[in-house]
Amino acid sequence: MATNVLGELTAITTNDGSLSFKNSYYQEAYHDINGARKESMEKFIAPAEINRFLNIPTIRVLDVCVGLGYNLGCLVEEILETPISINWWGLEIDQRPMSTALKNKAFRKSWHSSVLEVLESTSDIGNWEKGRSHGKVIWGDARKTIDLIPSSDKFDLIFQDAFSPRKCPNLWTEEFLKRLAKRLAPNGRLITYSSSASIRGSLLRAGLTLRSIKPETSSKEKWSLGTTAILPSLNQEEEAQTKTLRPLTRMEKEHLKTSAGVPFRDPSGCGSVEEILKRREKEQIEADLPSTSSWKKRWNLMQSR
Repeated sequence: MATNVLGELTAITTNDGSLSFKNSYYQEAYHDINGARKESMEKFIAPAEINRFLNIPTIRVLDVCVGLGYNLGCLVEEILETPISINWWGLEIDQRPMSTALKNKAFRKSWHSSVLEVLESTSDIGNWEKGRSHGKVIWGDARKTIDLIPSSDKFDLIFQDAFSPRKCPNLWTEEFLKRLAKRLAPNGRLITYSSSASIRGSLLRAGLTLRSIKPETSSKEKWSLGTTAILPSLNQEEEAQTKTLRPLTRMEKEHLKTSAGVPFRDPSGCGSVEEILKRREKEQIEADLPSTSSWKKRWNLMQSR
């Protein structure tokens, strides 16, 4: 257990047996209680569809909010038996989640030795090399540290895995998401667990094509596992539907037109959580859009018929 201005970390075991933490500052866990590793695989690695890269020598990856390192670890595990190499950049404000997790025996045993070496090197010295793959993490506020990555670097995959928009709106603002979108290579994918209307709207306005991440079984409660936003390429058209992704449904598109679709804004790039939330609440009132509850009620009625 550790305490500082970024909150106290309390270890929890998620339902798949993997380790996570609850952060007292954000009043939120780093992962879904259904499983930390499970979430990484289902909501980030599966929608990345790594097999697309078998004929490409190197995948360029930006990992926003590295946390305990599950997205990095699962990505490295995924390519171990392939000819693929990765050029990885990570952005993270708090060094404790990964360093604390690496002291946990069960967490260490859950990884292939090669993956463990990558995580340890990332935590200890901030960079790693494994064969033709390599990576570097930059510690600090991602709104500032993203500028330390060479502007010429364009990414095939961006994992956006910050705490939820209501808890950490500074990393979900229209301005920050547009900056991430500008870092995508043609056909690059920005992948996130969020299916929030505000986030999806911002990604659309950034010029990206949206896909919903399919849940294993669709239901009223779980109609999407998240969002994949793709930078269209003039030379290659992305499939509308794959094993993991599908176009937004009519219900999801209408969700974007409710008050929930009002974006988070941070024009200065250094606004506080309170300032960003208050600005959005004011815009929601002034926008006079249908409420999310009315949208949900109407679609629940339609689905029950």
